[in-house]
Formats: sequence, C-alpha cells, structure tokens
Amino acid sequence: MAPSQVNKGPLADRVTTPDAINFLNVLAYGLFGSGKTTLAGTAQDHPMTSPILMLDVEGGTTTLRHRKDIDVIQVRSIGDVVDVHNTLRTDNDGFYKTVAIDSLSELHDLDMREIMRRRDPNADVAQIQEWGQARNHMRKIVRAYRDLPMNTIFTAQLDIDKDNITGAIQYSPSFSGKLKTELPGFIDIVGYLYTTIEEEEIIRTIQFGQTRRVMAKDRTGVLGGKLDSPTIPMMWDMIHPAK
Repeated sequence: MAPSQVNKGPLADRVTTPDAINFLNVLAYGLFGSGKTTLAGTAQDHPMTSPILMLDVEGGTTTLRHRKDIDVIQVRSIGDVVDVHNTLRTDNDGFYKTVAIDSLSELHDLDMREIMRRRDPNADVAQIQEWGQARNHMRKIVRAYRDLPMNTIFTAQLDIDKDNITGAIQYSPSFSGKLKTELPGFIDIVGYLYTTIEEEEIIRTIQFGQTRRVMAKDRTGVLGGKLDSPTIPMMWDMIHPAK
C-alpha cells in the first residue's frame, strides 16, 4: 500500500488512502443452489484475481466440474484450513491471487464435530465451552485469511430468522450465536445472493444494501444496492476502474 499523500502527521508513513486497498474480501451467502460457488469461481476469469484456490468444505465444487482451470483442495478437518493458510502466508509468493473458502457455515459445523469428538467420540450435544472454542477458531480463521496479501472470498449458507412477536423476517449468514454478526463484521463486502425467474430464465442477484430484512454491506461504496448476474471480475472492475 502506498503511503498517504494527504496526511502529513506523525503516522504519515503508515496511513493509506482508501483507493490504496488492493484486495477484495467478500462474503456471499444464500440458499443452496443460489450460485455462491459459481460466483467464487468467476475469480478465475480476471487477471487481477486469477488464479484462484478453492477450499471445498461442503463438497459443492461439483458445480465447477466444467472448470478444469480451477485448483481445488478438499477440506476434511480444520487443520487442513490452517495448513493451507500457513502455506499461502509463507510460500505463495503471489502465485494464487485469490483464495475461497466454500463454505464457512460448513466449516463451523465441521469444527464443532471435531471438538465434540475429542471429548466423546459418540457425543451429539455440544457443551457451552465447546461452542466458545469453535467461535474463537472461526474468528481467527476468517481474520487470518482476510489479512493474507491476496483476494479472499467466503461463502455461507442462508439463515432465516423470524421474530415471534412482530413476525419480521431477517436474512443473514448461517452462523451460530455472536458469529452471526462478528464474522460479517470482519469483511468489507457482504452480499445476499438469490435467484428469481423472469420469462423462464433464472436471474441471479446479489444484494449489498443493508435493509431491515437483509444483512449486507459494501464498505467500498461503489457496488450499488444490487448486482444482477454478478461475477468477481465485475466487482473488481467497479472497485478498481483504473486497473
């Protein structure tokens, strides 16, 4: 990042301007089949976000089986995710420009199962301290991947909450407890991905505008409220038009 040319204070050598942020970090959430994995895979189609490394936690990369140009690692434990991060941090040297975790919701469930099995191989109900351990793991993983010198894409399943008193419905990423607000808080772009049918054609849309019903945000301020038929190259070019 280039130092700020505006701030001349005592920290001028450490302060950056907003347009000096070089990497995307995106969380896309939605129902099964809404196109989350496909969206992440489009990072392979732009020189500034390609090549991409996909970490397949939920076995959803079959939707990318026609994409022979995308590298995929099957994740079977939380240790796999930690090992990949350590390798990208020390040995990537700019080769992979994007890494995607598909999905964080499944990764959280996988971690909970591992934690419970360490206590009791037959355990089927988590204890309070185990939820706390899994929460800390997920916070560390998301922040560690987000802070890599590369683009980062996360996906998550959709959670639909209904207020029993008012009947109000809210769409948000499917995480338990405080993670529902904490994990999206670490990420610059959070989008709700959904499909509609118009004249027998399936239209995919991602919503970045926060409403009372939808959890979403765009810290870049340039993506607008919604994008139809979204791709990572489209988002990159809107944020970095000069590049």
